[in-house]
Amino acid sequence: MPHPIGGISEAEVKAKADAAWPEILEKATNWKPAKTELPPQKPPYPAETFKFKGTAESVSQLYFEKGWSLGLPINPPTPEAVEAMLKGTSRKPDEILGKVGPRDSNLTVELVAVNAVMAGCKPEYMPVLIAAIEGLLEPKANWNGLNTSTGSLGFLVIVNGPIAKEVGITAGQGAVGAEQYANATIGYAINLISDVVGGSRPGTGDMTTFGAPHEFVAWVFAENEDQLPKGWTPYHVGKGFKATDSVVTVMGVYPGVDHVDHGATTMDGYLAGWKTVRGGGGCFRSNGATITQAIVFGPELAKFAVEKGLDRDGFRQAFWEASKIPYSEIDACVPKSQVEPLFGAVGPDTLIPITDKPETLHFFVGGGAGKHSHIFTGFQADSIVSKLVTK
Repeated sequence: MPHPIGGISEAEVKAKADAAWPEILEKATNWKPAKTELPPQKPPYPAETFKFKGTAESVSQLYFEKGWSLGLPINPPTPEAVEAMLKGTSRKPDEILGKVGPRDSNLTVELVAVNAVMAGCKPEYMPVLIAAIEGLLEPKANWNGLNTSTGSLGFLVIVNGPIAKEVGITAGQGAVGAEQYANATIGYAINLISDVVGGSRPGTGDMTTFGAPHEFVAWVFAENEDQLPKGWTPYHVGKGFKATDSVVTVMGVYPGVDHVDHGATTMDGYLAGWKTVRGGGGCFRSNGATITQAIVFGPELAKFAVEKGLDRDGFRQAFWEASKIPYSEIDACVPKSQVEPLFGAVGPDTLIPITDKPETLHFFVGGGAGKHSHIFTGFQADSIVSKLVTK
């Protein structure tokens, strides 16, 4: 079905449907099994090897031309390097973790190691990388949808527990910026696996309209557990894990939106500043009521919660209430048909929240000094997944 699909008249919709219908009918009623033999499937393990003589630069060029990289330089995944990477996990190299779409390719632990080598990971990162991959393979994460959407989608990966410090995943100043080696290489490996194993290439599978830098390197950081407000437990504890567990939380997201507030001196003043903030891809007020939102506060801003002795759930409720705005401010872009099934009859003064319910909001503390927060809008409802890290 050719684009555009949305934002067109009823007559244009009908014309597109009428044009498509004969082929749909033909395919549905006259299909017959192919008489030709399908080519034999290659076993997912072991990965094929080949010999190549050249420089590191020529290896990177070869991999790009073959569709085996994203265009950034890669480290050659020699058998020796892959074997060394596999020593970072107790998982067997022939274990199939799942299928990555849109190509539905089998992803083995060995292939994770191959891409980890290419991205520059250290062997000790493997348990974190595998946990992130297992999270993305959960059906509700909808990895296939992320790989084929027209949206500028990427991955948000947040690490809790002792493994973050053990392997050097940073949580403080500039955690997802430059020079954060573990964060960056893990993020690069995830995207290599997504595109190369999954077969998500621009225009053939990956249908993103514009794309974004986080399609090269995923957002990877640890929650800043040392700077949590008094009375707050780490995010993973609220999800039912033990404080001593290491946990990776993943979600497909639109580009994060930086919210800055240098003026607020109280929690109420700070929360009032969120009334007009919209996450990338739109929040309830412009895209969808039940879309998961992840909000990462800098430690200075998170401490506002201490004023009223609010725990994480209490702060979430206060945030949700404070972010409501009158329907008259958004009626031009949000039809009543979208909000009335949730809130009943809507008038100009009806207060509309950022999402349909507080539980759709997920809060983390990350980064260092400065009054900045980021809001990440998820790809769909209930799309955030947390996985225990096992070595």
